[in-house]
Amino acid sequence: MTDHVAGLPECVTTYLTAPFAELAERADEVFAADAVVRDEGGTYQGLASVHGWAANLAVHFTMNCTVRSVVTGPGIVLANVTYDGNFPGSPVDRYLHFSVAEGRITALTSSN
Repeated sequence: MTDHVAGLPECVTTYLTAPFAELAERADEVFAADAVVRDEGGTYQGLASVHGWAANLAVHFTMNCTVRSVVTGPGIVLANVTYDGNFPGSPVDRYLHFSVAEGRITALTSSN
């Protein structure tokens, strides 16, 4: 964990620090029931779909996330992160845009 996650909503801190296998198991604690995740050209809507997305990543890849910087606003967290692991192109820098309401991630967009 880095100092950049201090003070963030718990759901975002969990997303940034938990292994994807754990994240898949805890999707209902982190994501809203109607959450939308956009990643690598795919769109995953609803808890079942988001759970499947996280579980698929956990099965195929081992990833570590290093938070480089964070900007926050009302209901929004923007994070610049570096992922490294056993996936093609590692390491990669990504921008994560989180929308948060009532303690859950309602939308997440990952872009480069």
